[in-house]
Amino acid sequence: MIALRLARAAVMAAAGGVVTLAQLSLPSERFWGGQVPLQWASVLVLASYICYDAVLSVNYAVQAGRIQDYDNDIRAALSAMISTMVLSTGVSWDEVGVHYYHRRGVLHRRRLVRVGAIQAGAGITDTQRAFRPGFGIAGTAFSGQEIVAKEWRRFVRDATHQGREAWEERSVDDRFGLDWGQLRRSAQPEGIVASPTFAPDGRPNGCILVTGPFKEQDLTSDETRNALDDLATTLDILGPPPPGWWGAHER
Repeated sequence: MIALRLARAAVMAAAGGVVTLAQLSLPSERFWGGQVPLQWASVLVLASYICYDAVLSVNYAVQAGRIQDYDNDIRAALSAMISTMVLSTGVSWDEVGVHYYHRRGVLHRRRLVRVGAIQAGAGITDTQRAFRPGFGIAGTAFSGQEIVAKEWRRFVRDATHQGREAWEERSVDDRFGLDWGQLRRSAQPEGIVASPTFAPDGRPNGCILVTGPFKEQDLTSDETRNALDDLATTLDILGPPPPGWWGAHER
């Protein structure tokens, strides 16, 4: 996306430069007299961009209300999950985080992008924004299509004590797709549980990630699994992000 924006900016700058220099007759009128096709092409590029930007702005204005409603519904659903986890485990409200990642379109099917995240009633902005399938707890749950739970802080501590060579000897699945450096720099909540979500055709389309000071019995309890299933049902009803959502959140 960034490369595409840079390429578009470069094309626009070049087209604008051609039009400006032609209007100023620089370096000479004779020079531009032989560059009529280039001038027309530059004008068309500029006109196309203006039209595209206008359509994008109008579309965003039309979709803004729906996008805001979707964001509010996602936050409400994630907040309900926090409430359930607090009541069932007795942990503190401000230590539980709930994240929702969704597979982004056909062209981005190799990424799970964060759609919503909340902790203690506030949005989370300092967590990983995207995962690759098979990478980390969320990516592993998505690829395996099963709930994955781990006392992550203890897992990282034990692996660190065993050393890099022992880590690299593990299978990819046992490493959750992480190399040594990724393990060492990963966020280390005490407990993590991830549960995939599914599209109407049965294929995985996202993942719920819950973090907090949880022990293994909390992560694998019937209450936690039922809460994850309830949240997945709610997210299924809400559906994927509405048209214009991705563009609005990339601005």
